[in-house]
Amino acid sequence: MATETPTRDYSLYGLSLRSEIPLAFPETRSSARPDITFSMKSPRFFSDARSLIATSLDEDWWYHHAALADGSVFVRVPGYCEFVVSPDGRTVACGVLEESTAEWFQTYLLGVVLSFALLKQGHEPLHSTVVVVDGKGVALCGNSGWGKSTLAAAFLQAGHTILTDDLLIIREVDGVLCGFPGPSRIKLFPHIARRFQPDKIIDEPIDPDSEKLILPLARHEAHDRPVPLHGFFVLDEPADSAAGVTIHTLTPRLSFVAIVGAAFNIRERSPERLRRQFLAAKEWTARLPVRRLCYPRSLTMLDRVLDAVIADVRSADAVSA
Repeated sequence: MATETPTRDYSLYGLSLRSEIPLAFPETRSSARPDITFSMKSPRFFSDARSLIATSLDEDWWYHHAALADGSVFVRVPGYCEFVVSPDGRTVACGVLEESTAEWFQTYLLGVVLSFALLKQGHEPLHSTVVVVDGKGVALCGNSGWGKSTLAAAFLQAGHTILTDDLLIIREVDGVLCGFPGPSRIKLFPHIARRFQPDKIIDEPIDPDSEKLILPLARHEAHDRPVPLHGFFVLDEPADSAAGVTIHTLTPRLSFVAIVGAAFNIRERSPERLRRQFLAAKEWTARLPVRRLCYPRSLTMLDRVLDAVIADVRSADAVSA
């Protein structure tokens, strides 16, 4: 008689997860059917899955993916791990290749792979880091490497908390658009980690092609409840470095373009997904302000950036009061 593989329950992004793989954040207790289940599969399983690829394997990215004949999605991070996301997004089959480590594996699983499952369930994840200021979520958006996590680390050092780093899920709670908590960790380049989190250096990058470190957050540093969103801040450099820190509200058209451009998953381009993505961006930008936050890329400027963002949050609170 086969032995049943033990599982663990977790809560992430407002969803319930059940996993055969121990994940690096606190477990929860649940008897209900999970939103998503992670299970380990054999190399033979993935060999069979690859034989069912219905479209050409997209290899023009740091990960490869393709649709399978039954509507599943095959995802492979070459040399590290591979996955199959079911047609309804409720199950993810996982396989670890020789070069992968537990930390790298979970980074891919809870990032790009999870985004395919979220899309299949009707969610639209954004590429954003969210800090909590006076009980409001400040969503930092911008291209990879522009400084979202660095700015979040500065907020963390100033006593604020982090809701999520990298992937944001937005849902309505009692008529209010809220952001939901992600894993209690932050990814930083070593020199930024030494500057803002000197006691947490972990000598293991996300993967061999990245210099970033994955740093766990203490309980008082991570916000573990949904929070109302104050708005989006799109990070950018000023045209004139002498301008210092500036914040200005984008027009509705530019707001829409910015939020569409902040999609976490840009590889899924089915007409149904694109329609849903555009509708979500239209709704969010109609209900939340999108502001361009410009400042020179210098650590010496970050205190002024924090002051400007906090003033923006508090001025909005004063108006609403």
